[in-house]
Amino acid sequence: MKANIVRIGLGNTSGNTESPDVTRPGGPRGRDLKQTEAEHASLLFSLFKKHLVGTRALGAKTVESAMGAILGFFRWTGLPPWDWAPQDFADFIAHKVDESNIGLGRQATYITYLRSFQNFVLDSRGLSNDIHRKFGVQPQRFINDENAIPIKRKRHERKKAITPLSGEQCQQLIEQFDMEIRDAKLHGSKSYKPLQRDKVMVLLLLMTGVRVDELMHLRLQDFQPDLKRPEFGGYALMTVVLGKGRKSRVVRLYQPAIRDVMDWYLDDVRPQFLRATTPDPTLLFLSERGGPVCTEQVRRMLGRIAANAGITVRVTPHIMRHTYGTQMAAVIGAEALQRQLGHENLTTTLGTYYHQDPERVGQDVEQGITNLTNAINAMTEGLVDEDHD
Repeated sequence: MKANIVRIGLGNTSGNTESPDVTRPGGPRGRDLKQTEAEHASLLFSLFKKHLVGTRALGAKTVESAMGAILGFFRWTGLPPWDWAPQDFADFIAHKVDESNIGLGRQATYITYLRSFQNFVLDSRGLSNDIHRKFGVQPQRFINDENAIPIKRKRHERKKAITPLSGEQCQQLIEQFDMEIRDAKLHGSKSYKPLQRDKVMVLLLLMTGVRVDELMHLRLQDFQPDLKRPEFGGYALMTVVLGKGRKSRVVRLYQPAIRDVMDWYLDDVRPQFLRATTPDPTLLFLSERGGPVCTEQVRRMLGRIAANAGITVRVTPHIMRHTYGTQMAAVIGAEALQRQLGHENLTTTLGTYYHQDPERVGQDVEQGITNLTNAINAMTEGLVDEDHD
């Protein structure tokens, strides 16, 4: 096995010779790797290279370019692959543009090869479980729609349209949850409570438009009441933080149904996941073992439920965010939607979600609340007490 390991300290042969060596990372989060980390990273790279050559049957030059991009990113970050985060990729691209003036084509190439490596690790339960067992972390997506789409959009001048879910498709998702929850209860299945938890996660994605990473980091104390809107109970406002030490924002809830959803979840569902060993008992969503829920688990769950519901399009957490943004754009105005979604630039909101007549931009937010609430109430009516307990 050792003879086949990619030596991460060797020079980069892909033309990315400007990338620093692993002992001199350029990334802001870089650190000295332990020997076990470096060896395991080398093993992952070797397995991926075999995958490119064997399974994908790529040519030698393509494989060389792919491995050069991946190793260049690895050396620059100074982190093992299971610690790579979206911000690392954003910082890396900014560094490449500043130092080497790479164009949009090269940026897109990094996306392609790094995403391919990312999927190789995440799609293999054995590799992911081995990392978790040895280093106590679950590998996450470091390239996602948020940091990849802007580069692709600039390169192709226009982004491929993302079709949001229709109201009927949203209803199909919830009805599929209800059917599987009833079936799990009838047969005494251990999936009964996880399905209830997952249903609440999907409802929150639809009601708030938060990113899946933000959803997984929500804590009990992140919800606050609004004295002007007592019908929301303690869930009128939600503080969202993206990543450790990142910016926070406050998201307003526009559907009073959130009160019933959250009261039910906190009283009847969430206590079943608390364990004496739970590392953070304030997390809103917990796994079956009492730890945090991984984002990849949410993606797989959503894809499975959508497929079982007969929805032919690929449903992802980002599609749920896009569905929320599309619904909200028509009723609360571009600037309010920008704040809700946490976009740095208004142009992102305008170019992605906002297709309203310019004369209606900035319409009264209160009217938007009324319109959207009516629509969501029609979707969620009776969906919490699916088993009529």
